[in-house]
Amino acid sequence: MIISDTVEWLSLDDWNRERNELNKTIESWRTDWESRDTGRYLSHYSKRFKSGDQNFDEFATQKKQVNANKEWIKVKVNNLSVFRSPGKDEVVVVTFEQDYRSNNLDNQMKKRQYWLREDGQWKIIYEGTA
Repeated sequence: MIISDTVEWLSLDDWNRERNELNKTIESWRTDWESRDTGRYLSHYSKRFKSGDQNFDEFATQKKQVNANKEWIKVKVNNLSVFRSPGKDEVVVVTFEQDYRSNNLDNQMKKRQYWLREDGQWKIIYEGTA
C-alpha cells in the first residue's frame, strides 16, 4: 500500500539512470563490506543512521569490533527490489535476500534498507530485517 498526497512520474530515462546509479551504489556497499575495510563500508551510512536502538556511532563501533575478528567475508545480494518512496526527500526502499558468510558466521536473511540522497550521494539511513 502506498499513501501519498501526490504522485510524481519519472521519465523512463530518468528512472533507468537512477536505478543504475543505485545498483552501482549497492554493489559498492556489498564489495566494501567484503573488503573488511570498515571505513569504506561505513562511508555508505548516513550520520543520521538508525537501526533499532543503535545510532550511527554505536553501529560503527559494533562493526569495527566484529570486523576485527573476520578473516574473510562473502556477501550475496539476491532478489533486489528498489522502490522510490513518495515525498519531498529522495528516499528509496531497498529490499533483498542477503546471504552472508564469513570464517565464523553463516547467515541468510531478508533485509530492508532505506537510502537517502545526501549531498548528491546515496546513504543508508535505516537497515533491518524485512
